[in-house]
Amino acid sequence: MPAGALLVLAASLSFAAGVDPLDLAARIPRLQVGVISLVGDDHPLFDLADFPVAVEPSAGIVTARWLGAPRWVRYPDGMPVALGELHLSVKAAPERTLIRWRGKAAALQAEGDGSKAELFVPLLEGGEAEVLVDGKRVATVRSTARAPLATRKNRRHAIDHSCSPWRPKLSGLDDAFVTMNCRHVPVGPVFGAQTVVELQVAAAPATLPDGSPAVFTAHLRDGSLTRTSLLGPDGSSRIVEMAAQVNPVWHRLRLALGFGPYGLDSSAPKGNGATGSVMLYANYRLRPEDNLSIRAFDAAVTRDPSGAAFFNNFGLYFAHDLARVMDRRITLTALLGVQTVTFAPNGLSHETYGEGLAPQGLELTYLDAFGRKNRTLNAGAFVQPSDNKLYDNFWLRYGGRFFYELNYISWSSGNRRARMWGVSMGVPFTQLF
Repeated sequence: MPAGALLVLAASLSFAAGVDPLDLAARIPRLQVGVISLVGDDHPLFDLADFPVAVEPSAGIVTARWLGAPRWVRYPDGMPVALGELHLSVKAAPERTLIRWRGKAAALQAEGDGSKAELFVPLLEGGEAEVLVDGKRVATVRSTARAPLATRKNRRHAIDHSCSPWRPKLSGLDDAFVTMNCRHVPVGPVFGAQTVVELQVAAAPATLPDGSPAVFTAHLRDGSLTRTSLLGPDGSSRIVEMAAQVNPVWHRLRLALGFGPYGLDSSAPKGNGATGSVMLYANYRLRPEDNLSIRAFDAAVTRDPSGAAFFNNFGLYFAHDLARVMDRRITLTALLGVQTVTFAPNGLSHETYGEGLAPQGLELTYLDAFGRKNRTLNAGAFVQPSDNKLYDNFWLRYGGRFFYELNYISWSSGNRRARMWGVSMGVPFTQLF
């Protein structure tokens, strides 16, 4: 096994004995307009033709067919699972009929002279249901996954948005269905912890060498490859490789610079109008999940720092996630802290005015915005209304490592005022601690 790579195989994703993971799964919501999916479930839709259903014996007493399109749910451990809705029809009254499915008995609903039921089947896992009439088994309904033929190649692998930061790659299973999710696991001291990314993978129709389902976990670090042997859809042994972009060390502090054209309108006698801007962004993560952090920003605009109007806004605050919705793709974050404003009407070589502020804010974050992997859309605001001091700060930010930001900041205190607006480009320049 390569250094820096650890592979742990598991036969299934089941939990405690007698507990069906489907009972604990949460449906992944989808918000869309027409055929355009805006947020939520962005997993591919497998073609149900690649998941044949067989009824044995096929005497016509029981029929089975898929309804609609697959839907996605998420197990408590984070694994996304594709479900198919299977419609069963039985030529017997519902009071005479019973279905045994995943260790439970299910009653049926009346349908004409017979009865019907709908079962939600994990497509990659498949399943087997027994149909009983008058206490005797009359048929067995089986669902399996075959090597994909109807499903297009680019829709066979469902790589969860939790994997986006590490851009995992999987080779050797192009002819199989795959679902994958990821988890960040720092290992070592608080400062200088090593980065370990845990990949959870399920594939079908494929098995581990012992014939058990192809469900396994891989731990990746230092960008090393992980390899394992599976039996593919054709039954032959093959090597499957997994890799991800994993930095050797997990840095808590990230710094970025921003710059771009801005406008300045202030009570200063000169220097208003089109100006340049310089921004500094800092994020110190207190937790690996990045749901609690200390953030800072500094924004400065001026034509000539020493001889024309100069306006600077610095902020330091705690950022705490209040809620995550739409499959954790949209986050609402509270921003609590303090800020300072520096205003020099005639430049920093002349009289300078500064004051402290305590505006509080909120930010909405949209991960993998509009289906673009590793692209984040942020919208936020700081507001401090008062009788003699007004402060507003609104921003809209989009991008990945490099990002663009629209920003508007307005401040007034007594007879002094300044407001700045414009667009800037952010560039990361270092990671520390």
